[in-house]
Amino acid sequence: MPNAVRVLNTPIYRSIPLFEFVNKDDEILSNSPDQEWYRILKNMPYQNYQNLAAAYYCALYDFNQKNKKNELSCSDNNSESKEKARQRVLFDRPTMDKSKPILDSVEPEEITTTPPSIKPELLLPGVVPTRKLGKKPKCFFAMFYSFIGVMLMGFPPEPEVVFNLLTSNLSFARVCGFIPDVAKEYWFKNIPSLRKLEQFDQIMTQYGLWNSNKRDEVCQNLTKEVIMMENELVGDTTHYHAFSSFETVPVENKNGKIKGKSQSKMTKNCRCSDQEHCPHEWILADDGAGTIVKSHKKMIWGHKASVIGFPIQGIPLDATAVADAATNDGETFYPHVKNLFEDLPMIQPFINRVLYDSACDRDDLRIKFEEEFEIKLCASFNPRRKATVTEDLPKGMDKLTPYGNLYCRAGHIMDYQGVRWDSEKFIYQAPVDENDIIVCENCPNKNECCPNAKKGRTVTVSFQSLPHIRPEDPPMAKRYKAIMTRRPSVERMIKRLKCDLSDDRLTKRGNASFQAYLDKTLTAFHILLRQ
Repeated sequence: MPNAVRVLNTPIYRSIPLFEFVNKDDEILSNSPDQEWYRILKNMPYQNYQNLAAAYYCALYDFNQKNKKNELSCSDNNSESKEKARQRVLFDRPTMDKSKPILDSVEPEEITTTPPSIKPELLLPGVVPTRKLGKKPKCFFAMFYSFIGVMLMGFPPEPEVVFNLLTSNLSFARVCGFIPDVAKEYWFKNIPSLRKLEQFDQIMTQYGLWNSNKRDEVCQNLTKEVIMMENELVGDTTHYHAFSSFETVPVENKNGKIKGKSQSKMTKNCRCSDQEHCPHEWILADDGAGTIVKSHKKMIWGHKASVIGFPIQGIPLDATAVADAATNDGETFYPHVKNLFEDLPMIQPFINRVLYDSACDRDDLRIKFEEEFEIKLCASFNPRRKATVTEDLPKGMDKLTPYGNLYCRAGHIMDYQGVRWDSEKFIYQAPVDENDIIVCENCPNKNECCPNAKKGRTVTVSFQSLPHIRPEDPPMAKRYKAIMTRRPSVERMIKRLKCDLSDDRLTKRGNASFQAYLDKTLTAFHILLRQ
């Protein structure tokens, strides 16, 4: 029972007054400064999601009609053995077949049945389309708000978590739009069962509605200038622990040696009692999962996502599942930028530089970005196992590191000054101490190193001493270092998506579910951003 009843003023022509039930715990949550999720859900502009609601009800109708037919595609001539299927899917992976797309492409299921006419402007919270036969569907807005609210609380957006919160937190259920009731008969305003929530998430995933809504949220923030345009993009990859196990498949490499490659186990999407001999096709139990190498002794079985965003504001613009988690990080950035420009064409004219870590420190990628987008790629420098130079250095110098840092015998790092193109040499000069005095003044090696230098030692190093460094963009330059200080902002974006709004351990299998997981967290982030 509510703690209080508030009578609202109604027009004179109405004979029945309008009552609003006010619960004391709801008022406490509304006035609490730490419960931002409650105020966001309570003030959600449903007008922004009327088209999405109409698309969902159409997809729900199509989903129910297809389930009535209960058709499962199969071939009576499919006699492929499990071992042949294992080899087939192995060589279809992007890490084995370079012609395959690097990023997982979202292909929503098409609606093949004609649904009843649904007008988006007539759909409101608590108002569902009327049907001649069957039960009324659950309210889209209430279920959609419940998934968003779960993420705003910091929980993973999974049906099990949503159901637990709806049944244990009645204030959360009420603010989403559900009315807790113990009536036995079906009512679309009651808290849904776990099966209904799973079905809602499945339909939103299967028909690409989570993905389309994510794109709409980002576009809305860009057009309303909630997000300001920047001239740089930054990207990186992150991993999520997979909810599956793997098996080792033997494969022959170029040298003729047999090596093992980890791959998800094989299964069939059917309930046949004898799957070994039934006509249905063998598929991967967890497509997209792979072994992610973090270091020499640390490997993770999981899914990989590519994240891209604006570095100064620290706002992620997109997160996309990688088709094969074993793919090298440097292969994911270019196709992700290309897809981003296709989805959000309004940002391409502003971008003139993209930032990434050392995985993209490749000349072929720089040429790709320059030729196709007229964008400069700046990547963290990768010396690729180059050794430190200690011989044939200028007088008084001790060593030259692969990163281009020159050390004198006193242990000071020489300041990089620029390039002499005519003589093809890098220029270094002695640094100053905390008192703004050149370190050479009080150096014990001055008589041997630079006895006549009044402004400190100046040294030149030939390009041939650092053949792996590009003279036009050296990593020891102050400008390069200033640009790359913005690259780690992508780590904060990943932390917000993976830790603050969800979890890094998945509870579903397959790249389709993983992409929906990313779409949901990015949607919640941009809704929160508008507050």
